[in-house]
Amino acid sequence: MPKRSYPFGDVAPPQLKTRVRLRELSQGVMGERYRQEIFEKTKQLLFRGAQAYMENASPRSTVEEHLTVQSPEPVLDRLHSCSRHRPNGQMLIGPDGKLQQPSANETAVAVRASNACSSCVRTVGVKDTCTRCDRYICQNCSRLCSCCNSIACSLCSITESDYVGERILCNDCLVFKD
Repeated sequence: MPKRSYPFGDVAPPQLKTRVRLRELSQGVMGERYRQEIFEKTKQLLFRGAQAYMENASPRSTVEEHLTVQSPEPVLDRLHSCSRHRPNGQMLIGPDGKLQQPSANETAVAVRASNACSSCVRTVGVKDTCTRCDRYICQNCSRLCSCCNSIACSLCSITESDYVGERILCNDCLVFKD
Protein backbone atom coordinates (compact mmCIF):
# COMPACT_ATOMS: atom_id res chain seq x y z
CA MET A 1 0.00 0.00 0.00
CA PRO A 2 1.49 3.39 -0.96
CA LYS A 3 2.01 6.26 1.52
CA ARG A 4 -0.59 8.96 1.87
CA SER A 5 0.29 12.34 0.45
CA TYR A 6 0.79 15.34 2.78
CA PRO A 7 -2.49 17.31 2.49
CA PHE A 8 -1.20 20.72 3.73
CA GLY A 9 1.53 21.43 1.19
CA ASP A 10 4.09 24.15 1.82
CA VAL A 11 1.75 26.60 3.58
CA ALA A 12 1.81 24.88 6.97
CA PRO A 13 4.51 26.04 9.40
CA PRO A 14 7.05 23.43 10.43
CA GLN A 15 6.34 21.83 13.77
CA LEU A 16 9.52 22.41 15.73
CA LYS A 17 10.21 22.31 19.42
CA THR A 18 10.32 25.78 20.91
CA ARG A 19 12.22 26.38 24.11
CA VAL A 20 10.61 28.81 26.46
CA ARG A 21 13.26 30.48 28.58
CA LEU A 22 13.15 33.23 31.20
CA ARG A 23 13.63 35.84 28.51
CA GLU A 24 10.59 34.68 26.57
CA LEU A 25 8.53 34.51 29.75
CA SER A 26 9.45 38.03 30.79
CA GLN A 27 8.59 39.40 27.34
CA GLY A 28 5.35 37.47 26.97
CA VAL A 29 1.73 38.29 27.69
CA MET A 30 2.14 38.00 31.46
CA GLY A 31 5.62 39.56 31.39
CA GLU A 32 4.92 42.48 33.73
CA ARG A 33 3.45 40.18 36.38
CA TYR A 34 6.38 37.76 36.02
CA ARG A 35 8.94 40.57 36.40
CA GLN A 36 7.08 41.88 39.46
CA GLU A 37 7.22 38.41 41.07
CA ILE A 38 10.98 38.23 40.44
CA PHE A 39 11.42 41.71 41.92
CA GLU A 40 9.43 40.79 45.05
CA LYS A 41 11.41 37.55 45.54
CA THR A 42 14.71 39.41 45.18
CA LYS A 43 13.59 42.12 47.61
CA GLN A 44 12.51 39.50 50.17
CA LEU A 45 15.89 37.74 49.87
CA LEU A 46 17.72 41.02 50.43
CA PHE A 47 15.62 41.91 53.47
CA ARG A 48 16.02 38.41 54.95
CA GLY A 49 19.78 38.67 54.49
CA ALA A 50 19.86 42.09 56.14
CA GLN A 51 17.73 40.86 59.04
CA ALA A 52 19.94 37.79 59.50
CA TYR A 53 22.99 40.04 59.57
CA MET A 54 21.38 42.37 62.12
CA GLU A 55 20.40 39.40 64.33
CA ASN A 56 23.94 38.00 64.25
CA ALA A 57 25.51 41.40 64.95
CA SER A 58 25.06 41.16 68.70
CA PRO A 59 26.55 43.89 70.89
CA ARG A 60 29.25 41.56 72.18
CA SER A 61 30.15 38.80 69.71
CA THR A 62 32.47 35.87 70.37
CA VAL A 63 35.16 37.43 68.18
CA GLU A 64 35.15 40.54 70.35
CA GLU A 65 35.28 38.45 73.54
CA HIS A 66 38.25 36.49 72.19
CA LEU A 67 40.06 39.69 71.21
CA THR A 68 39.39 41.25 74.60
CA VAL A 69 41.02 38.32 76.35
CA GLN A 70 44.10 38.37 74.13
CA SER A 71 44.70 42.09 73.69
CA PRO A 72 43.15 45.28 75.09
CA GLU A 73 41.41 48.20 73.37
CA PRO A 74 43.38 49.03 70.15
CA VAL A 75 42.33 45.86 68.30
CA LEU A 76 38.70 46.30 69.31
CA ASP A 77 38.73 49.88 68.06
CA ARG A 78 39.99 48.68 64.69
CA LEU A 79 37.36 45.91 64.64
CA HIS A 80 34.54 48.40 65.23
CA SER A 81 35.87 50.85 62.65
CA CYS A 82 36.06 48.06 60.05
CA SER A 83 32.49 46.96 60.74
CA ARG A 84 31.31 50.55 60.20
CA HIS A 85 33.45 51.09 57.09
CA ARG A 86 31.23 51.89 54.13
CA PRO A 87 31.88 53.77 50.91
CA ASN A 88 30.85 57.40 50.87
CA GLY A 89 27.09 57.85 50.64
CA GLN A 90 26.08 54.18 50.76
CA MET A 91 22.68 53.69 52.34
CA LEU A 92 21.91 50.88 54.77
CA ILE A 93 18.81 48.85 55.52
CA GLY A 94 17.77 49.57 59.10
CA PRO A 95 16.15 47.15 61.58
CA ASP A 96 12.71 48.40 60.54
CA GLY A 97 13.43 47.62 56.86
CA LYS A 98 13.77 51.25 55.76
CA LEU A 99 16.81 52.80 54.11
CA GLN A 100 19.04 54.94 56.33
CA GLN A 101 21.74 57.47 55.43
CA PRO A 102 25.09 57.04 57.21
CA SER A 103 25.94 59.75 59.72
CA ALA A 104 28.59 62.37 58.90
CA ASN A 105 31.25 60.93 61.22
CA GLU A 106 30.85 57.42 59.72
CA THR A 107 31.39 58.80 56.21
CA ALA A 108 34.43 60.74 57.40
CA VAL A 109 35.92 57.55 58.87
CA ALA A 110 35.32 55.71 55.60
CA VAL A 111 36.98 58.43 53.53
CA ARG A 112 40.05 58.62 55.79
CA ALA A 113 40.43 54.83 55.97
CA SER A 114 41.45 54.37 52.32
CA ASN A 115 45.20 54.44 51.68
CA ALA A 116 45.12 53.31 48.06
CA CYS A 117 45.53 55.31 44.89
CA SER A 118 42.23 55.44 43.00
CA SER A 119 43.92 54.84 39.63
CA CYS A 120 46.48 52.09 40.23
CA VAL A 121 45.12 50.83 43.61
CA ARG A 122 48.58 50.79 45.18
CA THR A 123 48.97 51.76 48.79
CA VAL A 124 51.33 54.70 48.97
CA GLY A 125 52.48 57.00 51.72
CA VAL A 126 52.59 60.34 49.89
CA LYS A 127 49.37 61.12 48.04
CA ASP A 128 47.93 64.03 46.14
CA THR A 129 44.24 64.74 45.81
CA CYS A 130 42.56 65.32 42.47
CA THR A 131 41.22 68.87 42.39
CA ARG A 132 38.12 67.78 40.43
CA CYS A 133 36.84 64.64 42.20
CA ASP A 134 38.84 64.63 45.50
CA ARG A 135 40.15 61.09 44.94
CA TYR A 136 43.55 60.14 46.29
CA ILE A 137 46.18 59.61 43.60
CA CYS A 138 49.84 58.67 43.89
CA GLN A 139 52.62 60.74 42.35
CA ASN A 140 52.96 58.30 39.43
CA CYS A 141 49.29 58.65 38.48
CA SER A 142 48.86 62.39 39.06
CA ARG A 143 48.70 64.62 36.01
CA LEU A 144 49.33 68.35 35.84
CA CYS A 145 46.96 70.30 33.59
CA SER A 146 48.90 72.33 31.03
CA CYS A 147 46.37 75.22 31.15
CA CYS A 148 45.49 75.78 34.81
CA ASN A 149 48.34 73.79 36.47
CA SER A 150 45.96 71.84 38.71
CA ILE A 151 46.49 68.21 39.70
CA ALA A 152 44.02 65.79 38.12
CA CYS A 153 43.56 62.02 38.06
CA SER A 154 43.26 59.90 34.92
CA LEU A 155 39.45 60.03 35.09
CA CYS A 156 39.33 63.83 35.23
CA SER A 157 41.95 64.58 32.57
CA ILE A 158 42.64 63.83 28.93
CA THR A 159 45.93 63.61 27.07
CA GLU A 160 45.51 65.54 23.84
CA SER A 161 47.87 64.81 20.98
CA ASP A 162 48.40 67.20 18.10
CA TYR A 163 51.14 67.88 15.57
CA VAL A 164 53.34 69.71 18.09
CA GLY A 165 53.17 67.14 20.91
CA GLU A 166 51.06 66.00 23.80
CA ARG A 167 49.43 68.10 26.44
CA ILE A 168 47.27 67.19 29.41
CA LEU A 169 43.97 68.98 29.93
CA CYS A 170 41.64 68.65 32.89
CA ASN A 171 37.93 68.34 32.18
CA ASP A 172 37.27 72.00 33.04
CA CYS A 173 39.93 73.30 30.63
CA LEU A 174 38.84 70.81 27.97
CA VAL A 175 35.40 72.43 27.86
CA PHE A 176 36.84 75.92 27.31
CA LYS A 177 39.65 74.83 24.97
CA ASP A 178 40.25 76.97 21.86
